[in-house]
Amino acid sequence: MKIRYPSLAGLIAAAALALASPLAMAQGMGQQGQGGQGGDPQMEMQQLQQTLAETQQQAIENNPDLEQKGEALENLVLDKMEAAGYQPRRDLETLESAEEQLRDPDLSAEERQQVIQTEEVQQAQMNLQEAQQAVAQDEEILEAQEALREDLMAAMRQENADIDDVIERMQSLQQQMQQQQGGQGGMMR
Repeated sequence: MKIRYPSLAGLIAAAALALASPLAMAQGMGQQGQGGQGGDPQMEMQQLQQTLAETQQQAIENNPDLEQKGEALENLVLDKMEAAGYQPRRDLETLESAEEQLRDPDLSAEERQQVIQTEEVQQAQMNLQEAQQAVAQDEEILEAQEALREDLMAAMRQENADIDDVIERMQSLQQQMQQQQGGQGGMMR
C-alpha cells in the first residue's frame, strides 16, 4: 500500500486540480509576488489552493468509496501503461525508495540533492512521464478520470458549499496573473 498512496493521491489531486485549470497551480506557484490593486494575487491564489486541498482531503477521508475508485483508476492506468510496454510499478518503487531516503532528517541538503539526482531516480521519473503521455488519451482512462472527478467534486461540495466559488476565483486570478505577466513581457526568450 505504501507505493500506491503517493500515486493515488497524485491522481486524485490531478483530478481535482484539473477542475481549477491545468495551469492554475503551476502559474500560482511560479509567479514572483507581483501585487496588483486589491492585494497580492499570488498570496490569494495560495490561500485558495490550500482551501481546495483541505476540502479535497476532508472529502476523501469522509468518503472511503472515493479511495476505492481512485485505486481502481490507478490500477487501470498502471495496467494500460504496462500494456503500452512500460514498467510503472517498478518505477514507482524506485521513487518510493528515494522518498523514504529523503525522510531521513539527518541528510544534508547535498545528500538530498544526490538522492534526487541519481540516474535511477531521474530515469524512473522520465519513464513515468513517458508512460503517462502514452496513455493520456486512452478513452477508458479518460472516462474513469471524469467519473472520479465528478464524484470527488460532489463530495467536496458536501464538505464546503462554497468550493465552486473557490475554483471560480482561482480561475479568475489565474487569468489576471497571466494578463499581468503578458503585459510585462512574459515572453522572455
